[in-house]
Amino acid sequence: MAHTERKKKLVERVRILSEERETTKRILESAVDSLGFSVLVDDGFSAADLLEQCAGKIRAFVRFDALVFYIFSSDGLDISPAFADPPAELPFFQKEMELLVEDRTFAWTIDRSRPVIVTASDGSRKILLHSVITQNRTMGIFMGLLGEDEAGILDLSFAFLTVLLNSMAAILQNAELYSMVQNLNAELKGKVNRLEESEGHLAAAMRSRDVFLANVSHEIRTPLNGILGMAALLEDTELTGRQKGMVRILRDESDSLLRLVSDLLDFAKMEAGKLFFENVPFSLKELWESVRESFSPRAEQKNLVFKMSLEGAVPERVSGDFHRLRQVLGNLIGNALKFTFSGRVAVRGRGEEREDGKILLSVEIQDTGIGISPEKASDLFQPFVQGDASTTRKFGGTGLGLVISKRIVESQGGRISFESEEGKGSVFSFSLPLESISIFSGTEDAPKRKDFPSPWPENLAVLVVDDNATSRLVAVSMLKKLGIDIVETAENGLLALEKLAFHRYDLVLMDIQMPFMDGVETVLRLRDPAFSEQNPQVPVVAMTANILSSDRERYLKAGMIDFLAKPILPEALRDLLCRLFPDKTDSCRDEPLLSVCPPENEDELLKHPVFRREVFLERMGNDEVLCGKIIELFLCDSGRILTDMEASGEEMSAEDLQMKAHVLRGASANVEALEMTAIADGMERAAERGERRSIAAGLKAMKMARARFKAEISGEKNFSAEPTVEGEEKRR
Repeated sequence: MAHTERKKKLVERVRILSEERETTKRILESAVDSLGFSVLVDDGFSAADLLEQCAGKIRAFVRFDALVFYIFSSDGLDISPAFADPPAELPFFQKEMELLVEDRTFAWTIDRSRPVIVTASDGSRKILLHSVITQNRTMGIFMGLLGEDEAGILDLSFAFLTVLLNSMAAILQNAELYSMVQNLNAELKGKVNRLEESEGHLAAAMRSRDVFLANVSHEIRTPLNGILGMAALLEDTELTGRQKGMVRILRDESDSLLRLVSDLLDFAKMEAGKLFFENVPFSLKELWESVRESFSPRAEQKNLVFKMSLEGAVPERVSGDFHRLRQVLGNLIGNALKFTFSGRVAVRGRGEEREDGKILLSVEIQDTGIGISPEKASDLFQPFVQGDASTTRKFGGTGLGLVISKRIVESQGGRISFESEEGKGSVFSFSLPLESISIFSGTEDAPKRKDFPSPWPENLAVLVVDDNATSRLVAVSMLKKLGIDIVETAENGLLALEKLAFHRYDLVLMDIQMPFMDGVETVLRLRDPAFSEQNPQVPVVAMTANILSSDRERYLKAGMIDFLAKPILPEALRDLLCRLFPDKTDSCRDEPLLSVCPPENEDELLKHPVFRREVFLERMGNDEVLCGKIIELFLCDSGRILTDMEASGEEMSAEDLQMKAHVLRGASANVEALEMTAIADGMERAAERGERRSIAAGLKAMKMARARFKAEISGEKNFSAEPTVEGEEKRR
């Protein structure tokens, strides 16, 4: 009997184990298929689809008569049902949820990452609760009405249920983060669009302001120039003493108004970041003497002792911005004379050689005038501020002269300061670094330069516009050799428009690629009827290395009438003048416009010599002294450009790299450095294509080619000696 009973128990045990094995097998098979979700978190993601898919997978592990998912809001302050199956059971779960919240079972369940089984309020059914959580956040809670006895549910089923709900929680959190990122991206894109739109409006406003300033300046300066001219003519006629005094007052007040307009325009350009500086050779001694001659009569009128001295290391020629230096001297000396009624004004200048090879010009302007009180001294370099409130009314002026002088000096690497004692006078001092180019000098046996005859009209005025100092010097030198005496320069389109608004020119030679405003845009504005210039029909000729047919068409469409291919040849320049002014000489050939067409493909040169000395010398009229100056300027410019490109690296935009390579190409061609020209051409093309590796390789090649050019130049006895090259290295 006992044996039979034991046998029955064993059979029952085997049956239970077999059922558990089958259940476990079913669970494992379901787990393999069900633990993963076929859901993509993208713009088409649906939380309802994910919850429905999860509900189906859960039922593969545990049998539920009904189930529901409650999901928290993103801020965690609100919870609501997101999916119920079947939906008809949702009221039942809502009722049970309220009770679970009341007795704090809900809160207790949230903190646990495993199933919690409670008895429903009717006392007959069981409810399984399980939090839906990630590692750092609770996303919601799952409620299921059990359809089987909890005792028959394997621990493995509960474990898989936990894994499944946690996986779903992670997907919900990822979807929430994705939506947040998308919203941030949309917001950022909107801000970028608004910023671009604002920048577009700002750029348009700045362009309008530039045109407005040029027009207003022209409208004011033109009648002022007429008033000053007529006052000068009237002063030369027979006048009574009273009439002469009235004419003098008229002239002085007009001068004051003209200076006021100039100061306001300079200040506006400084505020817009458009105060540019030239770097051209000039004689510091000649500038000093010119300033002395300008201010001596004013000092004599006030019975003041006026002295200007210049000593120390003062080279024959320096390189810098001649006009801005004169402007600073004029502002400071003019102020000293204005505010001094007795005694003297002394201007002392001194040049010192620096270790880097530059010349440091130090200037001190001392007067015995009214001085400045300590209380007002701190505001002296502020816009529209003078020594005291009554100064403007008593002496006139805008209070901008010192502000402009300070920015001019400091923008070029200099310093400006002052000392003053009220009632005893002031001392204004400034220092400014300048390049020395005095190492070039002519040789006694150098051949005389070969000047062309001058068949052009008298007082023919030409404006050369080019951002590269070497190119400007070459063009100006050629024009001078051809007999054109009035030649002025501008280093970009904005400065060119300003000069065209105030002065009359017979011809403009315009570079195409320039910073701030290129040649094409400059001509388009020049031809705009809204722009007022002295000569609306002034012929504009492009100076460029881009001479393809498409380029020529673009220049003509913009309003240019011809072009000169770089490097400029004297014969081509002379032929151009002959075509533009044919009725002035019989020696000019009658040729159609746009006839100067060099080969479009520069690769026709099979070899690229380092330096074509004879060709360069002939282009410069066999003037070896001039050749030396141009080469020195080219070495300085090319070294600076290469240093900028190398130092900026990845920070420099492709457009800026292309511009600098273009400048290098034009400058190299101007001095017949054909190897450097070819490398610069390759760099320009690489920049246009955005190939930064090629640009980096070109930089290395260009530095080596420049070194070979310097080595070859150092052997030219009349162009440059070895100390010249060393001096150029020191300056760098």
